[in-house]
Amino acid sequence: MNLDQIVMAPFIPVSAGLSGWSFVKAWTNFRLLTRGQWIEAEIVYVREDTDSDGDPCFYPEVAYTPPDSDEVRVESKVGRLYPIDYPTRIRVRYDPAKPRRARLQGYGEPGLFTCLVGGVGGAFLAVRLFMDLFT
Repeated sequence: MNLDQIVMAPFIPVSAGLSGWSFVKAWTNFRLLTRGQWIEAEIVYVREDTDSDGDPCFYPEVAYTPPDSDEVRVESKVGRLYPIDYPTRIRVRYDPAKPRRARLQGYGEPGLFTCLVGGVGGAFLAVRLFMDLFT
């Protein structure tokens, strides 16, 4: 085994893992697109944190009540760089089968196409590195 192979070997599980994560995100996006329903929610809390640069970042928590269900509270996984007023109404797309699986309008995460491309790219990279390493 030469130095190039030793350096490349750790990238195989890393790229395979990132590919798997991308496919899981794509599946979640697909389920929200095909089965998701829009509902009005209210921002009930805003958590302030800092990003990697030390700048403030604000993450809203919303509350909504789907039909035939109890109140659901979800915090956005994506933050904003400016303060958010609350209580404020916002639209949320949620999965009726799992009401906690939701996406707040205006708080975008990678979409279905981006996740699929990332998953395929990561899988291709893992296979290519594996082939280069063992052939």
